[in-house]
This record gives sequence, C-alpha cells and structure tokens, in this order.
Amino acid sequence: MGHESVENLPLVESAMRQDPEEEVFGGSMFRRQNGRLTRRERWLCFIIVLQAIALAAGLYLSRRQDSRTSPADSVVEYEIKSFTPGREHKTVYQGLNDEADRAWGDLYNHTLMKIPRSEAILLPNKTYPIKDEPGYYLGGLDVFHQLHCLNNVRRALHRDRYADDTDLDDEHVSHCIDTIRQSLMCNADTSVNVWQWSNEVSAVVGYSTQAHSCKNFDKLREWARSRRVHKWINTRLFVEDDLPDPPILS
Repeated sequence: MGHESVENLPLVESAMRQDPEEEVFGGSMFRRQNGRLTRRERWLCFIIVLQAIALAAGLYLSRRQDSRTSPADSVVEYEIKSFTPGREHKTVYQGLNDEADRAWGDLYNHTLMKIPRSEAILLPNKTYPIKDEPGYYLGGLDVFHQLHCLNNVRRALHRDRYADDTDLDDEHVSHCIDTIRQSLMCNADTSVNVWQWSNEVSAVVGYSTQAHSCKNFDKLREWARSRRVHKWINTRLFVEDDLPDPPILS
C-alpha cells in the first residue's frame, strides 16, 4: 500500500490523503485561500443561485399561466357519456327543418357574457370593456363559437334552404372548417373506438358508441347565460381602459 501511486488509490482513500487545506466539491478539488472560497467556487455558487431563481420564477409563471385559462373552469364537471351514432336513431340536430334549426341555435345563442375585472385581468389576452357597466368586460366561451361554426358548415351544405344567410360565403365557411379542425386537435378525444363482430353482416364492424369523458355542456351553457349581456354593444366605440395586455400568444 505504501508504494502505490495516488492515481491507483480508491477515491475515498485518495481524498483522505489530500492536503487538509483542500476539499472535494462537486467532483473537483478547490484549495481554500485563508478560509475563503476560491474564484471558481464563488462562480459556481453564483450560478447555483441564478438557477434557483430561474426555477422559482418558472414555477411562479407556470402557476400563474395555469390560473389564466378561463373563469368557467370553476364550474366544469365531467360526466361519462356515449355518443349517439345518428344513423338508425336520428338526433334533433339532424335533418332540414325548423326544429333542427332551433335546436342548433339553442346550443350557442345568448352566450355572449360579461365577466368582472377580477377575472378579466387573469385572461391570457386583453378583452373589451363594457361602457355602460364599468368593471365588466365582454367574453364568450369558445365552445359556443365552434358550435356556431359547425352550424354554418351544416347550412352551407344546403344553400338552397339558407339562401338568405349572409354568413355562408366561402371564406367564412373555410374559416369555420379550420376553426373546428384546430379545436379537435387542441381537445383531442382519446376515447378508444372499438370493433365488434356483427352477426347481421357477418363481419367485424366499427362502433362509435364508446364511453367518453365529457365536460357537462348544459352546466357550462347555464353558467354563461347567467352572465349574458342583455344590452346591445356598439362595437365601433373605442373605450379607454387600463386592463393589462399580457398575451401568451399574439
């Protein structure tokens, strides 16, 4: 043992044989200078402090961003539902008649709402103040815009019935289709489609009646309508306001 070189000694034993003025730090050896940290140690401490500050700031911003989603999150409830295929058994939203038109309109009509400043200030983007109701701002849940868009696509397939509808120009319909695409991708439904053997057709058939985890739409619609705007809003009127404008994405 006495003739072994330092390079061949075990790490712990090698460390024990170091000069008492030296110590191992982070896998590297630093020499104390009159009991003070060396320049390299001071730099490492500085970097560690910066990293800790950056981590704390990141956690704070992530939590703040999580809280800046939607005021409706507080009323969201999930429920298990099976979709209706709409083939043998039609839903009220299928067909070309006044009943179907009313049912579609009822999904999203009267959902333009007012939200208080305490909620508006948490949104990722600035929204418009209501002139006659100081402290309140315009808002609308995007699900209602998406349903409006889907209804536009439905009506665009039957322009003869909806010839007087000015929302059915090709550019608007194209916008609606792409809005629905983005929404489907953003809210990707991971429910699993299944295939089962059908004795009727003697083949494996795909089924779309699987269970889904869904947000309770009726509760969200009721919540939005309880805050609905009852007055006509002049959208050509500029209203000065000091609400912060911190967009997550512009």
